Amino acid sequence: MPSNPIVLCSEHFFSIPLTDCGVCVEVTVPRDPVMQQKGSNVEIPCHYKTSVGKSFVLEWSPGLPILYFANDVLYKPSRQADRLSLLHKPPTLGDASIQLNNIRASDAGTYICEVNNPPDFDGTGTGLVNLVVLMPPSTPVCKGSTSGHIGSDVTFSCSSSEGVPSPIYSWTLLDSKQPLPTSHMVQNQEKGTLVLTNLTLQLSGTYRCTATNEFGHQSCQISLHVTGVSKAGAVAGALIGAILALFLLGAIVLYILRYRRNRLAKKKPQSEYSGNEIRQLVIPCILVPPTSKSICINHVDWDFQ
Repeated sequence: MPSNPIVLCSEHFFSIPLTDCGVCVEVTVPRDPVMQQKGSNVEIPCHYKTSVGKSFVLEWSPGLPILYFANDVLYKPSRQADRLSLLHKPPTLGDASIQLNNIRASDAGTYICEVNNPPDFDGTGTGLVNLVVLMPPSTPVCKGSTSGHIGSDVTFSCSSSEGVPSPIYSWTLLDSKQPLPTSHMVQNQEKGTLVLTNLTLQLSGTYRCTATNEFGHQSCQISLHVTGVSKAGAVAGALIGAILALFLLGAIVLYILRYRRNRLAKKKPQSEYSGNEIRQLVIPCILVPPTSKSICINHVDWDFQ
């Protein structure tokens, strides 16, 4: 009794009678990411096996369609159209690979190669290819405090917006013959941070951060000025200054009050007097009978109470 033949589709084995199945669609793409440097041309492979008929359709899309082939007509409805092409025209001989020229950072992502060939619906009709665009680091941005007191801590940060693979960051103190002292620093080469602890005057200067990967390097700079007054001394100085300011303010208030009191005393009318005020009256000479001698009194002090 004759047995039914076995048909191989993709990586799976199917025991299907040949009379019930046409040739299966089998798409093959690389498992590893496709890597290419920014600005160069890249080939994104996609191969397939099927008996191409009139209903054959090929579509490439990294989310939205960028290339479409059907009825022997090629469509490229994306902004990449002028940089995108098929490696083999027409793509009906088992090779659906595409080429992308002058690749950019925005081209990175997952590309889907999909082959449809009705009535061949069995098998694996799609394949996913991950495109990685390699590029040197962009110019990093340095941030952080530009001044600090002796004994305090400061933190610097450094970051590049682009760079594949991810750059490594390193910090150096310019015009210094020796490397940064490890006892005064904590550096994270992956995040680009630098923490300077227990500042000394010797740590003043210009710091350079360099972002590096295998395709290049870029750098930025930031300056630090360390003052000779510790943080505790600065607080004590501020407190003493505040006390002196309050003392001066009190003296000014007392002076103003005394000045106003003196002015009011000078404006007081002469007819006014207190209960204990002594007034001097001059009495003219009088005749004392019976001798008719005149008696003169120079002055008399009266105590008005």
